[in-house]
Amino acid sequence: MEYMSSAIGAAKTRRASRFLEEDGRGFLVAIDMQSASGSGPDLDVVEKIAAGGPNGILVSWQIARRYPEAFRNCGMILRIDGTTTMLGNYGAGDQFAQMYEIEMAARIGADAVVCMAFPGADDDVVGMRKLVAMVNEAEKVGMPVIAESIPGSWAKTVPWDAEHIAKAARICVEVGADAIKTMMPEDPSEIPDVIANIEAPVFCLGGPKKETEDEAVEYARTVVAAGASGIAFGRNVFGAKDPTAMVQRLYEAVHGA
Repeated sequence: MEYMSSAIGAAKTRRASRFLEEDGRGFLVAIDMQSASGSGPDLDVVEKIAAGGPNGILVSWQIARRYPEAFRNCGMILRIDGTTTMLGNYGAGDQFAQMYEIEMAARIGADAVVCMAFPGADDDVVGMRKLVAMVNEAEKVGMPVIAESIPGSWAKTVPWDAEHIAKAARICVEVGADAIKTMMPEDPSEIPDVIANIEAPVFCLGGPKKETEDEAVEYARTVVAAGASGIAFGRNVFGAKDPTAMVQRLYEAVHGA
């Protein structure tokens, strides 16, 4: 019924267009984990990143409310879960709980929310229930939900190979995630196997800082050419000598000259 429309559906489409371009690709910068580590990039780095023109920036609540003008021309993606820090012992399971309500994310101007998910972890029921609850809330206001899908846990209790990356990501999509942020297999030729059965945009996370900026740019170009919808890089951007210039280089790698 093409003549039917939905205000909620329109809201999700509008919000998603803030960080996904017409080519179906997006370049995201992640500066959202300081709330767990208590350290990270310079306080004003979001302004330098925004000046380079990424499609979206993953941020903590403090960055979202302290630097609203940085999101004039790019999407704001709010980290909505956490509550565990890296100051003590960091467990192998899912210790991330929902911190903010979807209504709060909409109130601060978020274009999407992001949360962790660990399919395959011994306690994965905790994370999956959290993700489904967020999806339920988000559907009421037309808010896209990005699941940061990590097979097993950060302890790698499940292999981070193409098979398990793909299965974990698909599980998150099947329960309602609108997009996925995850790692990619070491062999780029296996990336199409990860993407093939996932009916949602898949963003490749950057992982540890590369030895050179050229290496980071080439990696971005490789994963997008292999089928990823884009990248979500953190340390490889805010750790660059010139974050603004690095954003520009990575944007070109994702979208082409």
